[in-house]
Amino acid sequence: MPLTHAPGSYIRLVGGDLVSSTITDTDTMRIEVLRRLSKPKMEWHFRQPEVTLFWFRNGAEDLRGSVDGCSGSYRFDGVANLALFPARTEIQGEWAVGPSLDYVVVFLDPAFVRARLKADIDRPLIGFAHEQLTRGLAELCREAVAPDNVFGLFAEGWGTQALAHLARATRIAGPEPSVRRGGLSARTASQVQDYIRARLAEPISLDDLCRVADLSKRHFLRAFRESLGTTPHRHVLNLRIEQAKRRLLGSDDDLTAIALALGFSHSQHFSTAFRRATGMTPSTFRRL
Repeated sequence: MPLTHAPGSYIRLVGGDLVSSTITDTDTMRIEVLRRLSKPKMEWHFRQPEVTLFWFRNGAEDLRGSVDGCSGSYRFDGVANLALFPARTEIQGEWAVGPSLDYVVVFLDPAFVRARLKADIDRPLIGFAHEQLTRGLAELCREAVAPDNVFGLFAEGWGTQALAHLARATRIAGPEPSVRRGGLSARTASQVQDYIRARLAEPISLDDLCRVADLSKRHFLRAFRESLGTTPHRHVLNLRIEQAKRRLLGSDDDLTAIALALGFSHSQHFSTAFRRATGMTPSTFRRL
């Protein structure tokens, strides 16, 4: 099932300067690992014949524009950094980014999607978090950098698993319930997120978060995982790592200063956590 493009059927206009790219093709998907440099605002006009999954690893903040003619504003952060668009969805708008934008795009062949799901992905999902998808994307990118003779088989297996996660996230396997059972309300989730972001440099306890949400520990842990796809501890750590990436690329601060500013007890604690999360040390990340 090779990927094909009918003439005039797609648009891909992206602002900023492309400074690096790795593109790997298989019969079922195309994986692009990209870095762009841009001013604080970057224009984007996009319409492709494949189902597209974006992972904005660093630098994406807000997207304002229209999706298939419907205007909206979407917030991205270090955890809610995924976007899914059905085939032939048209997006036109402006990103708040920078100074660099690191992202991954996976273009999934529509025939492969239909064969696996017995249905089409028909609704976009923008600015969402999913720990399993993010972890799988990181592994896919590592494999795609130096694909071997069985990479196509690996990618097909990864794609099948990713589609199962996306089917649940978009509720294409059944009607979406009118009330999300067990999860945090939108207001409570926003209050908890705001509390965490304002205190990344401070110790944040589970008791603190439960008080903000006005829930018991047991209820809060279950609801938080249902809403954000991960635990509170992992969520806080992910936000700290994403902030660390921005400071490593956007400042000359030493590792100790960055570590202490983001709530790590010392530079070694920071380096260990950063390497576990990204597969590289902070110094190596800064040199890329």
